[in-house]
Amino acid sequence: MIEKIKSILLMLLVALSLFMTYQLWYGQKPAQLIAEDVFERVIAEQPRPLEEVLTPEKIVVNAEEGYYIFRQGDPDFIILWEAVSQVLQEGSSSFMVEDNMVEGDFNNLLTLYFNPVLPVGADLPWLSEAPDSTVRAIKINSLEDKIWFELFERDNVSGLSLLLLPEITEIIAGLIADRGSENLVNHALLTDDLILAVMEKNLNLTEPIYVPMETVEMERLVLKPEEIDSDLILKTFFIDYNLARIIEEKDGGLIYTDGDRGLRLSSTGFEYSAPRLEDGQANASYPDAMFNSSSVIGYHGGWPESLRLVSLYLTGRGRTGYYIAEWQAYHQGYPLFTRQGTRAFFNDRGLIHFSRNAFTSSNLPLENGEEVHAAVWSEALREAVNLYHTNESQLGNEIQVVDLNIEAVDLGYAVVGSDASYKGEPVWFIQINGEKFFLKADNLEPLSEEELI
Repeated sequence: MIEKIKSILLMLLVALSLFMTYQLWYGQKPAQLIAEDVFERVIAEQPRPLEEVLTPEKIVVNAEEGYYIFRQGDPDFIILWEAVSQVLQEGSSSFMVEDNMVEGDFNNLLTLYFNPVLPVGADLPWLSEAPDSTVRAIKINSLEDKIWFELFERDNVSGLSLLLLPEITEIIAGLIADRGSENLVNHALLTDDLILAVMEKNLNLTEPIYVPMETVEMERLVLKPEEIDSDLILKTFFIDYNLARIIEEKDGGLIYTDGDRGLRLSSTGFEYSAPRLEDGQANASYPDAMFNSSSVIGYHGGWPESLRLVSLYLTGRGRTGYYIAEWQAYHQGYPLFTRQGTRAFFNDRGLIHFSRNAFTSSNLPLENGEEVHAAVWSEALREAVNLYHTNESQLGNEIQVVDLNIEAVDLGYAVVGSDASYKGEPVWFIQINGEKFFLKADNLEPLSEEELI
């Protein structure tokens, strides 16, 4: 009798095993996959199209005695770029010619510099009938009643030119003429001769750099971090964040982790990491990667005001690789510098890392009710070069044989302070051989990156 019972139990176990195997292979989808479908639909904002993702690094308008500079966060910048972008989107091959259109004395009205570069060609918003390429700069030139765009794939290497229709010519000419000189600062293009005159040494210029030739007054800003919906952000990263382990840090930050990925929420933003996705490839084209970067921002928090994509490049080793996208916020044309900023690493497997820290002006009264008068650019550059030499000496490097590449000379705001009060301190930002220097705009006192939020 006992043997029969054992046999029946054994048969039941075998039948149950077969049933479970059948369910595993042919039954309903696992709960994890069902939840994943729901997860993919939890987004903060739809991705923006490419024509809204990429903007120029700067727009330089020729003035009588120099140049006016327009950048993100400036209303004139938006007006000029939207007009130029519309022309490029409607550009036809019948108006394209190779090389320079006119030889001789013509006027350069303005120049748009792109970093990241602007993709043009088939299936793209800009110049869809042109050969696939990337544009580093666009110069808008005029001669008599003609205006044309001159496209540069590399510095000083002209590619296509685009002749504008008469009605477009009138619109572009009117937009440029409307950029009055009131409240605009006159700039000069930094050259070897100009540097030699104030530095008494040769420095290499790796990019077109424009420096103010007049006294610049800047406000000390009272800043606030963007408001983050913590519950929504958690849902965009986790299928069910209630199942994640929570770690509370001493500074008040919260870390959520499910073993494969982690999300840290703080008072100024968040940081996400999925290290197991690092061993993937990045086969997406440059335009596709640019759209993917828009998806990252849109899905996980949306686009804050005056945020601009400032860098997009491919990196990796061997058979693995990933794209790195970086964004920066601006205030009235000046960049806001933070320690970590907003940055994403992604490849064909997904999002590997994403940090987001964006600040905006709170429109509160100025600190002490005063403005900062920025030191002249030559004094700031000289101080940065001295700091570079000091750092190299401390590292034991032979600075005498090192070429100094000047990669940036710019005014902006360093985001400093604490949870109780965030401030935008006016600074000179100077980059030499990849090393970044932040100098207080008025007294050139250095700020380390560790002091930035």
